[in-house]
Amino acid sequence: MADVVTSIAGFMLKGLQSSMPRLQHFVTCWLASYGVLSSALPTSPYVKLDGYGKFAGTTINSTLQGSPLNDTVEAWLGIDYAVQPVGEDRFKPVTWPAPFDGVREAKEYGKACVQDSSYVSLDLQDEACLNMNVFRPAGTPKDAKLPTLIWIHGGAFVAGGWMNFDGPSFVASSKVPVMVVTFHYRVNSLGFVPSPLFEEEGLLNLGLRDQHLLLEFVQKHISSFGGDADAVTLGGRSAGAHSTGIHYFHNYGIDENRPLFARAIHQSGSVTARAFPNATYPLYLNQFDTYMSYLGCQSEDNDAALACLRAADIDDIREISTQLYDNSTDAIAWPFQPTQGGPMLEKFGAQSGYDGTFFHVPTITSTVTNEGKYYTRGDLETNQEFLDFMHNTSPELNSTDMELMEQLYPDPATDPTSPYANSPNSTQYDRLSAAWSDYAYICPSQETAYRASSAGVPVWKARFDTNNSYPAWQGIPHTADTRYTWDDSRVQYPEIAHIYHGYLSSFVASGDPNTYRYPGSPVWETYVPGGNDAQHDLAEQLVIHPGATMMETDSIRREACLYWRDPERAPRLNK
Repeated sequence: MADVVTSIAGFMLKGLQSSMPRLQHFVTCWLASYGVLSSALPTSPYVKLDGYGKFAGTTINSTLQGSPLNDTVEAWLGIDYAVQPVGEDRFKPVTWPAPFDGVREAKEYGKACVQDSSYVSLDLQDEACLNMNVFRPAGTPKDAKLPTLIWIHGGAFVAGGWMNFDGPSFVASSKVPVMVVTFHYRVNSLGFVPSPLFEEEGLLNLGLRDQHLLLEFVQKHISSFGGDADAVTLGGRSAGAHSTGIHYFHNYGIDENRPLFARAIHQSGSVTARAFPNATYPLYLNQFDTYMSYLGCQSEDNDAALACLRAADIDDIREISTQLYDNSTDAIAWPFQPTQGGPMLEKFGAQSGYDGTFFHVPTITSTVTNEGKYYTRGDLETNQEFLDFMHNTSPELNSTDMELMEQLYPDPATDPTSPYANSPNSTQYDRLSAAWSDYAYICPSQETAYRASSAGVPVWKARFDTNNSYPAWQGIPHTADTRYTWDDSRVQYPEIAHIYHGYLSSFVASGDPNTYRYPGSPVWETYVPGGNDAQHDLAEQLVIHPGATMMETDSIRREACLYWRDPERAPRLNK
């Protein structure tokens, strides 16, 4: 393990030297993973997966942070759930893994998918990365039929892995027995290349298709681990929640009336979050041209171009993918995203909501109070700079759209009564953060809640308003809720971790966050909007705040959310 510890230490040093907020929540998880691996005991629980093979697991007694777990957890780590996308299978959809004889060990986490080495050291990532982990309470019998949470990791669709979610902690902290599945899917350019070439060859959204195969794999095999295929919760945060939303709103095509999960958790994400344009989006075309030029794979012949990409050096692919992402961070205009028109996103998420083509299964949707402050830049001073930034984010907005946006978010440089006056960092920082939060997370979450609730689906909506040691000027930014999710004892407010995990584990176990909620926490009422305009009564949501977790009216920037959720405007927003 010495080489692993050395690489982690080097990564942590690089992370501390970096000023980019995107590294913050990866550092502690990777460092703590050593504690997990070193705490695994030699006990080997076995499982037989029909038509596949036998696996020997292990037991875990500590969290990703290295603290003792409340109870021992049995685990199977690094199980391949697909044929690996390597060699000639690079940039291709994957299928079921081949059966094998004998017993394979599943005692160590599998490699993460190829990504920027600032996130994951090179020796801990590989193209052969489509593997999963299963966690359950020790001693669970095969016929237990435990409810199971499948967690899709976040990372802007360009990074991340199993270390983003402490599965053992979530299981060990649950009041009633539950199971957790974490897994890897292709990220960055190996998983998402929005381009006409990939569209013509049927190769869009490979990462989403990996996720879909994992859902099918769990349906087929979770009972062998003691899980219940009819009580699966699909959940995720950030890009993991966007992914959850994409699957939730895909009750058509290959998935019509064939749900692969029974409930869903969207944490800071939605099918209408940010934007997922089609393959002809000008920014994507420019990024793809740069990508192909760097790799020397520009060709008018599709077969030749793909052959070149499949033969390209993986280090070159990683390098140009990282360059393109880094070049996009100031504008928050990331490459390598899910593409509308491709598999799993054949129509815009908003349209699926209007059509009712989503799975009518219970859902939780939540955001944090100051989502955008995790990303937004703090150097814009003028109204024009604010408008230019937001128009670059959504270049198809017309002049009328922009004028209305300007009114909805009053300019603090000229209006002393603006709620964004006296902003930290720069004149436009609070204003830009509010607008981008609404566009990317807060109003999309409201749209998910509205569409599902209006269809008679039980919905619970929350605003997470608890800090985890972020500076005051940053408020409660994106990912502030991360470690509270699995009841991490090292968060700033441990009591909130008990409360938040209690609601979520109860939802996984029973389909209702109240059934097994943490003692003393309030009833989390369902979200019931009166209508979809300013004249109707507002719905109630839960605010999660130290010493004051309670129901509140979902009233934050109401007119602004109606702007971002307007069906007439949605196509121009690529939502």
